[in-house]
Amino acid sequence: MIQKKQEVHSHPTPRSRANYPWSMNQLIDERATIKADMDQINQAKKELQQELDYLDSLLIAKMDKEEINRTANKNASVSINEATVPEVEDWDAFYKHILDTKEFALLQKRVSSVAYKEILSAGEDVPGLAPRTVRRINFKKL
Repeated sequence: MIQKKQEVHSHPTPRSRANYPWSMNQLIDERATIKADMDQINQAKKELQQELDYLDSLLIAKMDKEEINRTANKNASVSINEATVPEVEDWDAFYKHILDTKEFALLQKRVSSVAYKEILSAGEDVPGLAPRTVRRINFKKL
């Protein structure tokens, strides 16, 4: 459990930022500060999520032992929810089924960028797809 709150810097609001004459150095420094703050927050979030997952496993075990699926105290209620989710055991058989039955709804609609770039680099096109360039800042703390 996180014992103390970690200090996070306050940043100008987007509206007030317009008033700043930002130099390149200031932009890089501000980005570095915000990135460090986000890393700190993400680490804290990850640790808290691990604690929640552990508490959930304890609750499920205790509720199973007591043969209940819903309970509450004065602060909150908890219940066990079960859902059926797919787990692929044989990708080849799964893909064959999709092709045979045309049940493409079983797949999420996302194209692999890595595979697409490999096809493009081989000089081939993929029908229905067009390349789009996305520009992002690559940031490395020195």
